[in-house]
Amino acid sequence: MISLPYNNQIGSGKTFIIAEIGSNHNQSLELAYQSIDAAIECGADAVKFQSINIAELYFQPSESTKALHAKIDLEEKWHFLISEYCKKKRIIFFSAPNYLKAVDLLEKVDVPIYKLASAQIGTFPQIIHKVAKTGKPIILSTGIVTATELEEVIKIFKHHNNHKLIILHCNSIYPTPFENVHLPLMDELRNRYQCIVGFSDHTPGFYAPIAAVALGASVVEKHFALDKTLPVPDAPFSLEPDEFSKMVDGIRSIEKTLIKNERKDLHPNESSFKESIFYRLVSNKSLNKGKLLNENDFHFLRHPEGINCQDLSNLVDAGYKYNKNIPKNTLLRDCDIYI
Repeated sequence: MISLPYNNQIGSGKTFIIAEIGSNHNQSLELAYQSIDAAIECGADAVKFQSINIAELYFQPSESTKALHAKIDLEEKWHFLISEYCKKKRIIFFSAPNYLKAVDLLEKVDVPIYKLASAQIGTFPQIIHKVAKTGKPIILSTGIVTATELEEVIKIFKHHNNHKLIILHCNSIYPTPFENVHLPLMDELRNRYQCIVGFSDHTPGFYAPIAAVALGASVVEKHFALDKTLPVPDAPFSLEPDEFSKMVDGIRSIEKTLIKNERKDLHPNESSFKESIFYRLVSNKSLNKGKLLNENDFHFLRHPEGINCQDLSNLVDAGYKYNKNIPKNTLLRDCDIYI
């Protein structure tokens, strides 16, 4: 189990739900703040951004790349502003660093946890080493990471004695068709690495994250946008607040169904219902005093009182008799028989 601020514990049975705001701020700090507020209202445990800076990422970027990054880059000073805003609102803020300096920025604001996207895990070992050295919990996405590459990443974390790993099963198809999700892979990751697992989702809607929780995901990450029509790449496959709220409600409901109970005893409501539908002994003919009970003497009808039909064989075998004349169509009670 991994403890985080504001009473969050990953692996405790309560799903850690991340609202992935990513680049859905559309270069507006005010929109970023509004998105954080909405994520809190929806029940998210954390908000995650992406630390992106074209100057730190590309050598001679194309004009189309420049145009894209004009919408998605996270200004470096915003790390401090967003971090302070989230502390005031008591929600966890963290980010996925895409370049080395971003790790320094995130350390300065003292994020409690890191996310390494599959785009970095599969291509950028230097940033893996730098994040691993922080000693903080790390969420790893596996979208474009091969099994061999993931093995090498795990070795890096072991080398730095950082065992606070959370591996998210992920598909880097935007959006991901349901038939390409393969949620059972979470079990393989859990068994192979003996760590906390979760799901980073890019499918339409919120069915897959709820299913992932039912299959044991301790963390769910889902893109979140105030408006799907924002002119940024992540918005179209993000959830708007009303959808995100439904996802959170679904996850919290599913968590309750996963509470373990050996059911040695029935719930009181179940016991009461069962008692009301027991089949009782009702005479199907007139029965004479002193006569031995016989299994052919009865109808079996539901009633809240009387002798339970489940006891009939034992009563017959024990030699019980009627202690009075029993008219036809009479509910048999304990006081009507003796041995």
